[in-house]
Amino acid sequence: MTQGRQPLTIMDGNPPTCDFSTKTKRGIYLSKSLAFVILVIFGLALVATAFLVYNFAACPRTDQLANVTKYELTHCEQPKLLVIPLTADNKTVVTETTTAFVETTTEEIQTVSDVRLPLNVKPDTYNLKLTPYIFEGNFTFDGEISIVVTVKNETKQITFHGVDLIYHSIKVLKKENGKEIRILSRTEDVPRQFQILLLEEPLVAGKQYYLNISYTGILNDNLHGFYRSSYEEKRVKRWIAVTQFQATDARRAFPCWDEPALKARFTISIARPINMTSVSNMNIIATQKHESLKGYMWDHYAESLPMSTYLVAFAVTDFGNMSDNNFSVWARKEALPSAAYALDIGPKILKFLEEYYKIEFPLPKIDMMALPDFKAGAMENWGLLTFREIAMLYDEGVSPTTAKARVASVVAHEIAHQWFGNLVTPAWWSDIWLNEGFASYVEYVAVDAVEKTWKLMEVFVLNEVQSVFKLDALTTSHQISVEVGNPEEIGAIFDKISYGKGSAILRMMNHFLTDSVFNAGITAYLNARKFCEAEQSDLWGALTNAARERKAFDADVGVVMDSWTLQTGFPVLTITRDYKTGIIHFKQERFALVNITTEDQKSPVWWIPVSYTTASEKDFESTRPKLWLRGERAITVKNISVSEDDWFIANIQQTGFYRVNYDRHNWKLLVNILNDKNRFQEIHPINRAQIIDDAMNLALAGHLDYRTALDITSYLQHERSYVPWKAGLVALGYIDIMLSKGAYYLEYKNYVLRLVSGAVEEVGWQVSPGESVVRAQYRADLLAAACHLQHQHCLEHAVRLYTNWMISPNPDAYNEIHADIRSTVYCVGLQTGGAREWAFAWQRFAAASAPAERELLLSVLGCTRAPHLLYRYLELSLRNDSGIRKQDTVRVFSAVSGSAIGEPIAFNFVRANWRRLKEYVGSVSTLNSIVKVVTRRLNQAHEYEELQRFVSQSGGALGRPLLQVLERTAANVAWTQNNYQLIIDWLLQADRTTPQIADF
Repeated sequence: MTQGRQPLTIMDGNPPTCDFSTKTKRGIYLSKSLAFVILVIFGLALVATAFLVYNFAACPRTDQLANVTKYELTHCEQPKLLVIPLTADNKTVVTETTTAFVETTTEEIQTVSDVRLPLNVKPDTYNLKLTPYIFEGNFTFDGEISIVVTVKNETKQITFHGVDLIYHSIKVLKKENGKEIRILSRTEDVPRQFQILLLEEPLVAGKQYYLNISYTGILNDNLHGFYRSSYEEKRVKRWIAVTQFQATDARRAFPCWDEPALKARFTISIARPINMTSVSNMNIIATQKHESLKGYMWDHYAESLPMSTYLVAFAVTDFGNMSDNNFSVWARKEALPSAAYALDIGPKILKFLEEYYKIEFPLPKIDMMALPDFKAGAMENWGLLTFREIAMLYDEGVSPTTAKARVASVVAHEIAHQWFGNLVTPAWWSDIWLNEGFASYVEYVAVDAVEKTWKLMEVFVLNEVQSVFKLDALTTSHQISVEVGNPEEIGAIFDKISYGKGSAILRMMNHFLTDSVFNAGITAYLNARKFCEAEQSDLWGALTNAARERKAFDADVGVVMDSWTLQTGFPVLTITRDYKTGIIHFKQERFALVNITTEDQKSPVWWIPVSYTTASEKDFESTRPKLWLRGERAITVKNISVSEDDWFIANIQQTGFYRVNYDRHNWKLLVNILNDKNRFQEIHPINRAQIIDDAMNLALAGHLDYRTALDITSYLQHERSYVPWKAGLVALGYIDIMLSKGAYYLEYKNYVLRLVSGAVEEVGWQVSPGESVVRAQYRADLLAAACHLQHQHCLEHAVRLYTNWMISPNPDAYNEIHADIRSTVYCVGLQTGGAREWAFAWQRFAAASAPAERELLLSVLGCTRAPHLLYRYLELSLRNDSGIRKQDTVRVFSAVSGSAIGEPIAFNFVRANWRRLKEYVGSVSTLNSIVKVVTRRLNQAHEYEELQRFVSQSGGALGRPLLQVLERTAANVAWTQNNYQLIIDWLLQADRTTPQIADF
């Protein structure tokens, strides 16, 4: 390993050759047996098909568009899938420069599992020219692409990806002499999204060829591929065209080999109106007038480094920009000042990560662009990072303090990807955690280094460990490294497992290997696989070598970590002490919300690093493991020194991705120390958060008596640190949801109000200048909890602030409510008010231009308790003219279903409008998210039966996420049946024995 910075010096040379020989060979499967039946079925559709083709053909082509008015374009239908009329022999002649016979499969699209391209041909370079028509009535684009391919094995077929593209000309030419090879047919394999060319003569192994294609595509409004977006500026609607290709949507913008391992160099040219600008991955090297389109210019970009198709990006906008040397930010001109913070922190994070990875950023520039419509939070396209506006723009005084941390974290996440994902890319989506897990971990490391006062690493356990446990405790969870095939399966693994669990196990490795070993291994891995593809075994090998060189770890990292990435779920480590002999037993089993019937010998085991401390040591800084369970189901340890009356705590700072259970006496010792207000701080705040979260979830799953878990929560009345409080609020929040529709909810409210009273009084409503991000989040969560539980003073104060805002002469220009407490104030104002208060908030949403304020108002509009307003809000979310963007549909459904009143309204609305909802959102992942949020409160047997009926009738295509919804709901039902009365009894006892408190 070479120490120090290692600049990449191959910008003008050739990158290392990537070896594809180890990739699993996969076949091509074409179905022709139904050809005759298909011919008969579709014979009657010939006239309609011909009409559609004629109607599209009537749309002006590139050379005609310059002088065509907007009105003349409005009759043109947007093309859908390529439809080619069939002749008697099931073929049609396409009269082009090259005569080709084109055959298309027309059977119904079906789910397929094997979607890998054959390995006979590999792309080397793409030369792409695109002309988007960004005005209403057309929304198409013309493309010309020339792909240089290398033949790996002799073949008479070329197979590539293409979706929703109309092909005008396809040619295959020998690179050595330009001789054209005749194409016999083109077949479209619709389920696999393949275009298959059958050639008259075979392509020779080792030779290169040109594949030249001209085509037309759609600037869709589904937020994927090459899509259109709009915004209003001074009441004028403005259109832009942007891209989002991850994971499998580059094929909607240009014909390509759309798999992450098939990297190539890209030379891109974009035609754009003269009053707009374009941006792409690389820097512009030339600009010239369009040869045929009046008022259009060509922007020609430098050739890229080898990269995957999903990282290609371009945008045509009328945005403004600001720059700091080679770092630029782009946004709507009206919103551009709000990008100042992103421009300030972006270069700092880039510099830190260059030093962290010990590899310089290899591109000549970075652009970051805030987009009005963007489905994901952000995207790491190489050299052109794209964001939702809320994830990149920060308005001092309008955005809450926590929004600043959000911008910093998202910027850091996407810049981290420039190495982990872009420089080195997973060979297949199965290992997407190598991208997302690492970026999710490094974002905390980077922001913690750049914004030292925030101490964001403290909240890692909350966001990336404890939150992921909830999903990974389901039997329908999945491995970190999991086989996926079709685009729906690929999209489904962009979840908390790939992001949160991936980041959590990287943090665990960092702690058991140490910083120096971990970072050295990462740098070696990146250098070894730069500009190529990688699998997780490559990472394990680099880390193992780094550890052995430094004699820091005696095991194979791959053996250890495969137990975490190739198995579903995580363990609970049960620690049982023999208080007379001092012997301690450690036993592992998979933690699950429902009982797993798998036989013991077949249940999974992990390599578990065990760090620990005792009451006499109180060493919460030594996080390296003191012992291991090396894939063993149980071990017995005799040499741990701990007295009979000392508590014992394992998993220091929760660096290991597992829960910890103890014997009854050790739990009693922990209850006692935590409830001693003079001594509870002897335990590290992260471990206090761990103890609460573990205890409450162990009780939820039946591993621990709920009385013990609830006894632990009672210590929160004297807790004043954010991380333990947040863990407590989340854990108690589940009980809140389960009891919210029952007769004894009042007892629960009284209990939690007694816990929260002192903390809320201490933090108060007044926001001090320069408060930390953690302090701001602490106040926001505590006030939200108090007002949610209807504490009288909290409600009165919030109502007063909201009313004063409503009666101010100019509420859009003047709002005295501090941004850090607006969420609570707005929600209470709508909860306690009626149609007038709701209409006021809706008007503010319509008038607001700041992304933070718009997002906040969208969230709180669901706080009203008026059913007709909740139905109205859901209805508005499915209307294009409402001002609610398609990207925010899930937010609306989540807001409405966030209360006991709104949840059945939202669930009923989804069931009644399912077909309409599917057509509107156009995304399986969005549908899954909506179903998830509207069912999270279901906990009665009849509700589960209704959900099952809905799933059987409508949810067949939603896959694993819907199975997770069913399992979670079944667990809610079982919890209610098993624990409801026990918890009510405990709350009633606590209500009788605890003194009442005055309003704060």
